[in-house]
Amino acid sequence: MIACIMTDHAYPPIPVRGADWCAYDDRRGADASPYGWGATEDEAITDLLEQLEDEAVE
Repeated sequence: MIACIMTDHAYPPIPVRGADWCAYDDRRGADASPYGWGATEDEAITDLLEQLEDEAVE
C-alpha cells in the first residue's frame, strides 16, 4: 500500500487539543479518503495508516 499522505494543522477552536492535526490520503482526495486525527502530526498519520490497514483487511 502506497499513500500520499497530506496533513493539516486544523487547530479547532475547542479547549481539547486531541484533534489538532488531521491526515488523509491525497491520492483519494480529501472528500473520499478516511481521516486520521491526533494531538500531533505523527499521531494523525498513525491513525490514518491504521484505518487504511483496516480497509485493506476487509
